[in-house]
Amino acid sequence: MIEYNIGILGAGHIAGVIAETLKNLNGFCPYAIASRDLGRAKEFAEKYEIEKYYGSYDELLADPDVEMVYIATVNSNHVELAKKVLDAGKPVFVEKPFSYNAKTAEELLDYAKEKDLFCGEAMWLRFNPLMINIAEQLRKGVIGDVRTIIADIGYNLAGKERAIKPELAGGALLDVGIYPITAVFMIMGGPPVQMSADPMLTNTGVDAYSTIFMRYPQGRTAVVTNTMMSNMDNRCTVYGTHGRVEIDNVNNPSKVVVYGPDGKPKEEMTMGREEFNGYEYEFKAAREAAIVGKLENKENTRKDILNLYRFTDTLRTVWNTVYPLPGEPEKRKVQEPPKKA
Repeated sequence: MIEYNIGILGAGHIAGVIAETLKNLNGFCPYAIASRDLGRAKEFAEKYEIEKYYGSYDELLADPDVEMVYIATVNSNHVELAKKVLDAGKPVFVEKPFSYNAKTAEELLDYAKEKDLFCGEAMWLRFNPLMINIAEQLRKGVIGDVRTIIADIGYNLAGKERAIKPELAGGALLDVGIYPITAVFMIMGGPPVQMSADPMLTNTGVDAYSTIFMRYPQGRTAVVTNTMMSNMDNRCTVYGTHGRVEIDNVNNPSKVVVYGPDGKPKEEMTMGREEFNGYEYEFKAAREAAIVGKLENKENTRKDILNLYRFTDTLRTVWNTVYPLPGEPEKRKVQEPPKKA
């Protein structure tokens, strides 16, 4: 199979995971890496056996052999860099979150449409075959009518600069919370009609923990807990009128058990043996879309992307957590209580 050359912008942890994935994926080549630090790019290239390395993003974008670019940088500059990729005439695949708000996300999607180039979000959960399968079965009534979803996710990200700095669009919601929110949207068919949540904020002003309550038509509900203060079990349980479904990992499902109304397991589903680490599905889908000239993935459409970030925008508006970044609203002034005489 002819290899599809991927250039990676950013040489951090997720970039390494992606490089390792591409090395083990037929039809793909982690061809080039770019970092603003040439030494770091060289070290990364040697570690992952990457042919080309560059000390600037522009140099990689000028390489005619790069066929698609993966953005693996901090949240705050995804849109800026994606536009540069599109200006270079290359399709772009953006690490989640696609952007820090819906306004800039929509601007990027519109820009890609003008350039007639593929631009997608690497939200791997939406490409996971097991998650796609169980979401479809739930909509078809495998446990009757879905009534309630309970999901949580948590990682200890203490000290991670990207997670705690508002200027990098940090916070638990965009870093980890969007996974269980996406799972709920996939199962329920979209965002809720009402939501409420009270966050715990860090001293830098980003959210560290929140439990989000969502209400859907016909009294259906979902409760999502996300935190960057501690590790959680990352499970998701879906309760229906005729049983329940347990998903082992709402971040990257590998096992799903369906229970009947008697509480006994009646079906178990697992990922196929060909899986490497779960990231391969999103790259296969991105390449397929880009090669045939599509502007988006069917698994994670423009509508899906904007629904997600309009939802997180609403939460952050209620919380008054505003990033000091372009396209963000002004932070509300909190009125101080009157001083006692």
